[in-house]
Amino acid sequence: MYLELKDVHFSYHSKWQTTEVLKGVTCGFERGKVYGIVGKSGCGKSTALSLMAGLALPSSGDVVLDGVATRDISLDVYRREKVAVIYQSFRLLPLLTVLENVMYPMELRGVKRKEAEERASGYLREVDLEETAWNRFPSTLSGGEQQRVAIARALACDTNLLLADEPTGNLDYENSERIIAILKRLAAQHNYCVVIVTHDVDVMDELDAVYKMRDGRLLSVEK
Repeated sequence: MYLELKDVHFSYHSKWQTTEVLKGVTCGFERGKVYGIVGKSGCGKSTALSLMAGLALPSSGDVVLDGVATRDISLDVYRREKVAVIYQSFRLLPLLTVLENVMYPMELRGVKRKEAEERASGYLREVDLEETAWNRFPSTLSGGEQQRVAIARALACDTNLLLADEPTGNLDYENSERIIAILKRLAAQHNYCVVIVTHDVDVMDELDAVYKMRDGRLLSVEK
C-alpha cells in the first residue's frame, strides 16, 4: 500500500474534556486509484484527511506514506513535499492570475520562472482549462473552472498523493462529474493516489473504493 492508516486514534483536548474522534481506524490506499471516505458530519472523516495531510499527528497509531510514518518525518517537510490538498472553497490567491496561481508552489520550491510557467501551462492543459482563461483572475471564473485551477495547482506541488476535501461541494452536477472525471484520469494515467472526503452520493459510484465511517470507526469498504 502507498498510504496506510494503522490503528489510528485521535482525540481533541480542551480544558474541560477530551473528545475521541478517531477510534482505531485502519485502511489503505494505492496509487493509480481514486478513493472516497464518506459518512455523516462528525464521523471523523475530515479528521482522518487532516492526519493524511500532515496537519497533525495521531494520538496513537500511524499514518504511513510510502513506508515512512508521519511521526518520523518533519511535518513541514511532509506537507511541502509529500502531499497536495484540494479544498471545497478552492483557496486560490485572488491577486494572482490563473497561471501565476499554478506557478506559485513551484516558485516556492525555487523552480525558475520560465520553467514554472512551462510546467504550469502543461498542468492547466491537463485539467482541460482553455488558454483564454490563464491570464484572468480567479474571481472571473466559474466555480468549476476555479476547482480545475486548484487541481492544476495541486499537480504543481509535484507529489503523488492528492487529497480532496469535498471538491464538488460548491459545484453543480455537471461540473462535479467533470472534476471527478479529471481526478480519475490523473490517477489512471499518471499513477496518482487520490483520496476524496465527500457527502456527494452521486460521486461515490464513480470511485474505485469507498470507505464508510461512523462515530470515528471504519464501518466498511465498497469496491
